[in-house]
Amino acid sequence: MSLEEKINQLSFQMELLLGAVDWSERPFEHEVLKANLTRQEVVAFFALLDDIRERQNEQMRYGLSSVEPLLVHFVGMLHPHLEAETILAACVRQGMALDVTEPLYRQVKLLY
Repeated sequence: MSLEEKINQLSFQMELLLGAVDWSERPFEHEVLKANLTRQEVVAFFALLDDIRERQNEQMRYGLSSVEPLLVHFVGMLHPHLEAETILAACVRQGMALDVTEPLYRQVKLLY
């Protein structure tokens, strides 16, 4: 079996597994797998959440509370294979970085 055939076989098997597993408890991982993200891209996603948290804290220090600029930054820096509303909903459902993801998710729901 050639390398290309092996890759195609693994891809097919991954598709089958994605459909066979109950992802209700792990929606973030499901979105990562669907988007076919690499480890580095997932690390970059969490770094983006940290960056948003820092910006959020800075805004709070100056008495600002607007989520829109944070959402614009998040969407602009988000991996192109991910949709903002879907990945934020997955993070909220899984309880991930709620201090950042909940306000962003509430705001994105208002816009879409």
